[in-house]
Amino acid sequence: MASSSTALCSPHPLSSPRAASHAFRHSTVLPFLSSFHFKKRSNLTVNHEPPPSPCKVLCSRNPRGKKKSAKSDPIYHNRLVNLFVNRILKNGKKSLAFYIMYRALKMIQMKTKSNPLIILRQATLKVTPDVAVKATRVGGSTYQVPIELGSLQARAIAIRWLLEAARERHGPDMAFKLCCELMEAAAGNGNAFRKKETTHKMAESNRAFVHFRQFM
Repeated sequence: MASSSTALCSPHPLSSPRAASHAFRHSTVLPFLSSFHFKKRSNLTVNHEPPPSPCKVLCSRNPRGKKKSAKSDPIYHNRLVNLFVNRILKNGKKSLAFYIMYRALKMIQMKTKSNPLIILRQATLKVTPDVAVKATRVGGSTYQVPIELGSLQARAIAIRWLLEAARERHGPDMAFKLCCELMEAAAGNGNAFRKKETTHKMAESNRAFVHFRQFM
């Protein structure tokens, strides 16, 4: 009893082994441990940059979208008619473009007494080019290099040539001029058909420069 009372009344209560162990277990901050952790953390180098993601290297941010197919028109339900309407369209006046195309087809039907869609298809096929030439600069000189055309690209060029030739004709309105140009192209005549023949002759005369396609 004397020893325990002495330990409790002593000015240094941690002098007993039991009290010292109790204080060690329940202490929250120890000077030597805090300094140890501080020294360890001071030597660490923390990299805050995230690791490179393999998706950023392999995957494209802007995937190529699917190409939309051409829609058909509301009356003839034909895609080729709608393609012509979209090329005739100017300043967002699509109703006017439909009016011009339908009036031209009506004129063809009245003059030929046949299906105007057949004339339209024949005219487009007669004007559709197989090859085209593209100006390519190699070594300070410009060469007309022949290139092959896909079916969609060739058809788009044929429609553009037909409409350009129709606009250059003389007539009261666009519908009449387009009607005449389509009928002549279906028969193998007209400015659009001659432009296709000129393009083919130019590609044939420049066939020696086909190997320059690698510089395009």
